[in-house]
Amino acid sequence: MSHTLITPDAQSTSQVRPKGTSFPGLVGVELRRLWWRRLTKAVLVAVVAVTGLMVYNAYNSSSPETLAQRLEQYEAMRADMEQQKKEMEANLPQMIAKCEEAQAAERERSGDASIDFQCEQVGVFQSPTMEEMGIALPLADTIIANLAPYAGFTYAFLVLLLMGSFVAAEFVTGSLGNWLTFKPQRVRVALSKLIAAGLGSAVLAGLGLALLVVGARLVATLNRPGADLTLPEPPPLDDSVPELILRVLAVAVGTAVLGAALALLIRHTAGLVGLVLGYLVVVEFIAVSALFGGRLTPWTVVANLQAFLNKGHEYMAESCTTVAGELSCGYRTQVVSYTHGWVYLLVLVGVVTTAAVLVFRRRDVT
Repeated sequence: MSHTLITPDAQSTSQVRPKGTSFPGLVGVELRRLWWRRLTKAVLVAVVAVTGLMVYNAYNSSSPETLAQRLEQYEAMRADMEQQKKEMEANLPQMIAKCEEAQAAERERSGDASIDFQCEQVGVFQSPTMEEMGIALPLADTIIANLAPYAGFTYAFLVLLLMGSFVAAEFVTGSLGNWLTFKPQRVRVALSKLIAAGLGSAVLAGLGLALLVVGARLVATLNRPGADLTLPEPPPLDDSVPELILRVLAVAVGTAVLGAALALLIRHTAGLVGLVLGYLVVVEFIAVSALFGGRLTPWTVVANLQAFLNKGHEYMAESCTTVAGELSCGYRTQVVSYTHGWVYLLVLVGVVTTAAVLVFRRRDVT
């Protein structure tokens, strides 16, 4: 007769069964894999190099020598405009009379009495301000506000390619199939990759923005003009610098997640790069300006990125209005609002990410 000895400390099989890697552990594994990729190091170097180049250009363009040269050119331009104004004063009555005659003839020909050639503006010179000529005190916040949107586009493009390659490379090498045999929960695996892409891009963009802020403050300190060079202060900023930096970070994170989601759909690095570059060139830069008079601009990615980063984006598009019962068409300034920008981008990232997870959940990996 056999007996089984059960001690008080014994546990059931379900309690001692290995539970596998937790979801935070999965994200940690993806972050370690991301860090050890050579392309990550290359993108890190590119972020530092691009940021340093922007700061260096800001230093050169705001140096006291450059500002003094611009001030001299500005004074020469104003003196030239004053000389032209004096020379035109003798012929000003005749010029106004000719303008009024042409205006009357055009009104009679078209039957539109609202046509205005603005003859009263003939001979009126409006000198540009020093701020419009780029002549102002180099303040750190102004430098950051000018450079941050350009940095945002650069960081977004770099992390899009990095995170797309990071995910697509696993399909090409077959390592993703091996990983799914160890962790078969596909949704958790996909989400861990997307979250790791967002966190990694936030670190890269945050490093670049930190260097940009430090560099801008260093430039403002080194290029502070002496008492012999009197310059006006730049116009006040429409937006606070911390909010702008947060928007740049949000663009980098969203673009990285979008790149990783596209990689889950396309599953090939070369295909992803070709798709992104082809879309930018064919759709954003050619088709949008060539078709429908520019009216497709509010539905492009670049325009909405600019609207989100700059709190609005102006563009030229053809529009028609009715004047005196007649239809008048022409190119006019249109605006993509800030709200339109962030809603468009949020929907785009959400739709692509959801589709990528659903497709990855169903489609064969091999």
